[in-house]
Amino acid sequence: MCTITGTLQSIVDEQANQGTVEVALCNYGAQVPRIDGAGLGALITDRSPAVADDGSFSFTVEGNDHILPANTYYTVTVKDDNGDIVQCNAYQFTEGSDYDLNETEPFDPSDAPPPGIPPLLENLLESLPFSSTPVFDGAMFQGWEILLTGDVTGGTIANMQPGNLYTFIIVQDGTGGHRFTWPFNVFNASPINPDPNGYTIQTFVADEFSHLLPISAATWMTL
Repeated sequence: MCTITGTLQSIVDEQANQGTVEVALCNYGAQVPRIDGAGLGALITDRSPAVADDGSFSFTVEGNDHILPANTYYTVTVKDDNGDIVQCNAYQFTEGSDYDLNETEPFDPSDAPPPGIPPLLENLLESLPFSSTPVFDGAMFQGWEILLTGDVTGGTIANMQPGNLYTFIIVQDGTGGHRFTWPFNVFNASPINPDPNGYTIQTFVADEFSHLLPISAATWMTL
């Protein structure tokens, strides 16, 4: 964790109430920000550290170098007593370090990344062991492959983030003919390929109600 401190001061007078501070994690794109495979849902939304009478404030956050996907940053927004934004700066923090925002230089998100650094490649596909009631957890993966050795009578989707794309790869074993019942909140899914060794691949987008809506019909193939 990183401990961040700072002080708000008025240029007009020394009034006790100097305003408010809001902190938000940014630039995680379509992925769920994660540390060691765990989603950081609590850090996606704004948090407001208390501002003392002397204008000082303090908060703790995870270091950006500790968070996946790479290149996230935090915004620290200062608002006056009317709730109007006075200033908004971006910062990147290194895990285990402490920062005083009175002295720390802000980070410019518009700067290009350093040359010669390849993008971070992550495995976002989970190979699920067969279960008649599999769980597809969007907090850790954006795609799943499952080999059907029997019938799936009811699966569950969880932690789907609005706007994210999720892909299912459903594979029949050498016998084929196994049924796959889609979770109740997956809409307009295509029937699956019943052929032995048959593949069904279909991608969905999540909405704000944790529904998965198809972006196209499924693709069938046999390997």
